[in-house]
Amino acid sequence: MEQVQEAIHAESQIFPQVLIMEDEMSVAKGLELVLTDEGYIVDLATTGRSALESFSQKAFDLLIADLRLPDIDGIEVIKKVKNSRPETEVIVVTGYSTVSSAVEAMKLGATDYLSKPFTDDEFMSAVRVALHEKKAFHTGAAAAAVAEAPLPVLEPLSEDLQQAQEIMTQVRQAFSGSREELIPMLQKVQNHLGYIPESALEEIARFTRTPAAAVYGIATFYEQFRLHPVGRHIVKVCRGTACHVKGAERILNEIETRFGMSPGQTSDDRLFTLETVACFGSCAIAPVVVVDDSVKGRMNPTKTRDVMEGMDHDNEDPDQQ
Repeated sequence: MEQVQEAIHAESQIFPQVLIMEDEMSVAKGLELVLTDEGYIVDLATTGRSALESFSQKAFDLLIADLRLPDIDGIEVIKKVKNSRPETEVIVVTGYSTVSSAVEAMKLGATDYLSKPFTDDEFMSAVRVALHEKKAFHTGAAAAAVAEAPLPVLEPLSEDLQQAQEIMTQVRQAFSGSREELIPMLQKVQNHLGYIPESALEEIARFTRTPAAAVYGIATFYEQFRLHPVGRHIVKVCRGTACHVKGAERILNEIETRFGMSPGQTSDDRLFTLETVACFGSCAIAPVVVVDDSVKGRMNPTKTRDVMEGMDHDNEDPDQQ
């Protein structure tokens, strides 16, 4: 009996378990066929309640989630699944894509957001990436990330939103509205605000007649774009091998102690945002700290603190140099 149970357990580990939550049966059956052809074990749920019931009875590796369901909003189902089974990966598939739903889904931990229609290759590519993320979760890296408290996200200031409207007026005057201009438009907004508000993403989507989720996808794909407010100064600390050996962690500890922020966070006064970089390629002058566009080499905790406090002082009294 034990050998049989072990065999069943091993089989469940070999073949990923997938739940498709989709109320359009033709779509659900089509996705099921694609997955079963690849060797996946697939269950179907046509409502949010039946999906949650399935999760109460069985552990799934992946949830394919439609957002518009006849009973419960798909986002609410994703929230409940992620709360009870955080190791489950999620892919959203929807015919009604919006920037807000894409942002919310990604915040909840969805690995991808597909707008209908999509190809079988696009779908399977998203599935493979999602299950790769699940594998990382079980190695411990993702599990540690889930255990940590999420980093606080700054909300846009009212003056930012007003300025975003003014910038979009300039965008409509400077561009023709073709999809080829998406990246320059996003760059223009970010160059003015330091980030791209959700309202600007939606405006650009309307202006270029592009699905909002596609614009969001571009903005999140390129690391140059930010979707949340940042500080007036961006401080980047190199964590490459040379910088690590020469004290990068001590520099980060000093910033965290003095300014109350960890990598990925912004100081309470919105003066600084702290980031880390794998390598700047300036190993000869390690450890390296870049403040805005100024590269500073051979840094230490004291020198870094002095530079940042000097910028804080200059901000309070712009006449002093």
